[in-house]
Amino acid sequence: MESRVFLADSQNSRFYEEYCKPNKKTDSQGQNTFADAVSRADYLQQNFNEDINDHGKQSIRQYRERVFDQIAANAPASVKKAWLDAADAVGTDGMGVSDSGKLDHISQLMVRRIERGYRGESTSNLLGNSVQSAIRVANEVLDALERSMKFNHGKTAEQIKNQEKEKLFYQEFIRRLL
Repeated sequence: MESRVFLADSQNSRFYEEYCKPNKKTDSQGQNTFADAVSRADYLQQNFNEDINDHGKQSIRQYRERVFDQIAANAPASVKKAWLDAADAVGTDGMGVSDSGKLDHISQLMVRRIERGYRGESTSNLLGNSVQSAIRVANEVLDALERSMKFNHGKTAEQIKNQEKEKLFYQEFIRRLL
């Protein structure tokens, strides 16, 4: 004989199985959706890594170019060139993407992008639409990095190294813009 659990509600009692049936279906669908998303992300990362291995720095530059177009759609070509050349010289870009194509850390510009998105503002024009605005933003990012680097206790050596590379990137970026 099957035992059943009853739940009391304001109208009458229901069988536990009937009460939970829709939740079980939703939970199962959620697990499947999550599993699909993880496998797709795994597949994309694997393909991206293979693409980088096959095409080397050119693919990384193309990837960085796509990222730049997302964060600085209105920036002049000279700003884009300075950004890409500085990234090639330093080995990371202002969004924290290394030469291996991996996100090394959460960069200061990424923090700005997230903050803007949270406030409902556009995230496609972080560097402005002129060389002067790009220099201003780069200097603001450097100031934020300096403040952050004053409090390195609790950070790993890798986190400190990544912040120093980010700082070098922005210094090189500014140098190329001047």
